[in-house]
Amino acid sequence: METHLDKRFGFLISDVGRLCSKRFDELAKSSLDLTRAQCRALAYLSHFGDVNQARLADLLEVAPISAGRLLDRMEEGGWIERFSNPGDRRERTVRMTAKAEGALGKARRVGDSVAAEALAGLDADERAQLISLLRRVRVNLSTIVDE
Repeated sequence: METHLDKRFGFLISDVGRLCSKRFDELAKSSLDLTRAQCRALAYLSHFGDVNQARLADLLEVAPISAGRLLDRMEEGGWIERFSNPGDRRERTVRMTAKAEGALGKARRVGDSVAAEALAGLDADERAQLISLLRRVRVNLSTIVDE
C-alpha cells in the first residue's frame, strides 16, 4: 500500500510543528534569553497559572526528572519560583516571576512572526477556519486522551 506522507494527518501535524519549532529557534536566538523548552514552560504557566511540576512535565511531554532539570535552570535564572504544596510537602508547585512575564511577551512576538510566515498566502477567513478546525481536532483528542 502506497502512503503519501503529505496527505497523512499525523505526519502533517508533526512536520508543521517541527518546522515551526526550528523557525522559532532561528528567530529567538537574537531576541530571547530563553530556550524553546523554557518558553513553552512559561506559556503553559501563563495559561494554567501555578501548576505542580508533575503536571508541567506532562504538558511538556518530558520525564519528570527532565522537567526538574529544566526548572532548576529557570529558577537559577529568575524565570520561575517553586514552592511546596502545604497539603502535600512532596509536591512542588511552579510559578512564573515578573521577569518571566516580560520575556513571555517577546516569545509571543517571535511566535507571532513564525505564524505570520507559516500562514502567508492564506486570507483572514482561511486563517480563522484553520484555527477553528485545529481547535475542534484538539477537543476531539483531548476528550479521549485527557480523561
